[in-house]
Amino acid sequence: MPAHVDRSGLKLLLQLTEPRSSFAAEQPVMSKERRRKMWKKSTIMPLAVMTVLASSICFGMAIVSEAGKWPDSWPKELEPYRKKAKTIQIASGIQENVYEIRFEEREEFEKLWPIILKLKDKMAPLRLRSIQKPIKKGALSDGDKPLVRVYSHVHPARPIRYADGRELRPAPPWPDSIKWSTGELPEYVARSEDGNTWIPVERDEPRDLVWIPDAVRKPPRGFIYRVRTEIELVVDGTIIDLNRILLPPDTPIIDRRFQERAAVHNEALEPDAD
Repeated sequence: MPAHVDRSGLKLLLQLTEPRSSFAAEQPVMSKERRRKMWKKSTIMPLAVMTVLASSICFGMAIVSEAGKWPDSWPKELEPYRKKAKTIQIASGIQENVYEIRFEEREEFEKLWPIILKLKDKMAPLRLRSIQKPIKKGALSDGDKPLVRVYSHVHPARPIRYADGRELRPAPPWPDSIKWSTGELPEYVARSEDGNTWIPVERDEPRDLVWIPDAVRKPPRGFIYRVRTEIELVVDGTIIDLNRILLPPDTPIIDRRFQERAAVHNEALEPDAD
C-alpha cells in the first residue's frame, strides 16, 4: 500500500519550484520585502512535504511508521500511547495493519490490559511470544522488548472500485455472509469470483493459505485482506507477566514462546559457517 501524500500539496510544490522566467518577465518589479516573503513560503512547502515523506519508512512491501496510526474509534485511553507506538502496514499479498504498543512499566501495562482486550474480536485467538535478543537485522518489529501487537484491518481502507460504479471496501462492517457457522469472523477475506462480495479465507501456519468454503471452486485472485482483530503479547515475565493478568475465557491461546526459545538455543549450538 503506497504511502498517501496530499496531491494538492505536491502540485503546489511543483508550481513553486519550476522555472518562472516567462512568468517573472510579465510581472511588475517586487520590493525586497515581498521577494523575501515569497521565498520563505516556497522554502517551507518543500520542507513540509519532505517531513511527511520521512515520517514513514518503506521496507519492500511494508511501510513502518513510528507512531500509532490506529482508527480514531479505538478507546480514548490509548491516545497517550500513539507517540510511543509503531504502525506496520503490510502491503504484500496479504493486506493488514500491525500496531505495536511498547510498555516500560508493569503497572502501566496492567492498567491498560482490559482496554486492549476490547479490541479483540469475539473468539479471536490470543498469541504469545517471548522477547528475542538480539533482534534480527532488518526486522520490522521490536520483538526485543515487552509489547502488545494488534493485528487489524487496513486503515485507512480505500475501496476497490469497478468500472460500472460498484465499490467493495475492505473494512468493517463486514457482511454476515463471511462468518463461520460458529459466528466467528474469518482471519482474512478475498474478493469473490464475480467481485460482488467477500469470501472467507483462513491461514494455515506458518504462512500457507487454505480456502475452506466448499463453494469456492478455485483460489481467489488478488489481495487477501485481514478481517479479524487479534492480539499478540511479547512476554518478558516482568512487565508483561501472565501470572498477574486475566486471560479472556473461551479464547484460543497460541503459545509460541517455547518454540522460539528452542530455536534460539539450537542456533547457538550450531557451529559457525566460517
